[in-house]
Amino acid sequence: MEVVVDNSYDGDGYYERISYTITARLEINRKSYCGGVLLRDGRVVLVPFLSKKIGIFDPATNEYSTVADAPGNCAYSGGVLLPDGRVLFIPYSATTIGIFNPATNAYSTIAEAPGGGAYSDGVLLPDGRVVFVPHNAKTIGIFNPAMNAYSTIAGAPGGAAYNGGVLLPDGRVVFVPLNATTIGIFNPATNAYSTIAEALVKSLYSGGVLLGDGRVVFVPFNSDRIGVFNPKTNEYSTIAGAPGGAAYYGGVLLNDGRVIFVLSHKSTMGIFNPATNSYKTTTWASGGTYYGGVLLGDGRVVFVPWEAAHIGILTLSDEKARARALRRAEAVKEELVAAAWHPKRMADWCMDDGERRELAEMWRC
Repeated sequence: MEVVVDNSYDGDGYYERISYTITARLEINRKSYCGGVLLRDGRVVLVPFLSKKIGIFDPATNEYSTVADAPGNCAYSGGVLLPDGRVLFIPYSATTIGIFNPATNAYSTIAEAPGGGAYSDGVLLPDGRVVFVPHNAKTIGIFNPAMNAYSTIAGAPGGAAYNGGVLLPDGRVVFVPLNATTIGIFNPATNAYSTIAEALVKSLYSGGVLLGDGRVVFVPFNSDRIGVFNPKTNEYSTIAGAPGGAAYYGGVLLNDGRVIFVLSHKSTMGIFNPATNSYKTTTWASGGTYYGGVLLGDGRVVFVPWEAAHIGILTLSDEKARARALRRAEAVKEELVAAAWHPKRMADWCMDDGERRELAEMWRC
């Protein structure tokens, strides 16, 4: 069932159609999954929280299935696709680290974990290790998949401090403050943890998104403001307008640079445009809440069911993308025309076969 939830013009004057599809009915709808991981074959693994099965969603067929038993009992919070294709489940209340192999549909556990809501989400480092974002744990977890080894680094505050992490271009990791009153920074080169830029109040954000300009957007949870952190200057600022009151669980960066705030306990989905620092909401009754989203290769967004009896698919029109493509084509056409009217450039002794092929390829874009 597809529902059009918005037909409007954006700030740049482009018409946008946003539609939402309810698909793939689930057997349970109570805190089923917490985050999703996009596999190399295009399928999405749903990370089991209370669910006692690992969920698989195939967007090519809109089919949902389950494989392998999971522990349930608030087991995992977020997942990471490892370089070897396996999926690492981040231990929340589970006392072991979960590993899922999509090639064999096999699930296994390794290494002891603290449990008790220890970690919330994980971040894959450039060297292949995974950082576990400290939630209730007073340690930062480090997992090395090459050796299946888990270790910890002390210093985190505990008390539901952080919820989500973001890898910066310089290799550091930003911990997104939930109850922490400061922003956490982890430097894997030195294994050092530090805090900067006071966030002041608690229950602020749930998840973060790295923007194309290097800033990090903090997704508003109970906050009535959107958080923005600039790691180049270590400056933290806010943008008013968020609804507050357990609004969003995570965000997704779209191909056009905007950020989708994933619908939680509100009836609105948030769309943030970092180019203008503007925020708008789109209202619909989805009949459920979600925890995290996954951007598909075709530009759609999969909403991971938290307390929903279905998987949600968000589709945005691509008028702006078509306009950009048209502008590129017009620019190439002007270059071809200019070249065609330049006798020396078009002469066989001036333009070689490679140049002509290059212009032909540019024109086909």
